[in-house]
Amino acid sequence: MNFFTWIRDGVRSAVLLGVSDAVNDIGTPAQGEDIGRRLLEQVRNSPAALTSETASTPDRQARKKLGRSLEQIQTASAKAS
Repeated sequence: MNFFTWIRDGVRSAVLLGVSDAVNDIGTPAQGEDIGRRLLEQVRNSPAALTSETASTPDRQARKKLGRSLEQIQTASAKAS
């Protein structure tokens, strides 16, 4: 099995299981029922609902840098020459 095929199958499976769980939580809509309102209520009452605190990006200074910046490379290059 190809690596990318394996990833694609895993993502497909995860999405289908997520949709299945969502249908189990909110149920199927009756004829003429507003599913958007029920979905919004479910998301608001969910303990894992996104809030501005959890969705915010971390401070730039708090992130660990994994390499040198372009400025650091240029400075080192200038010092070497």
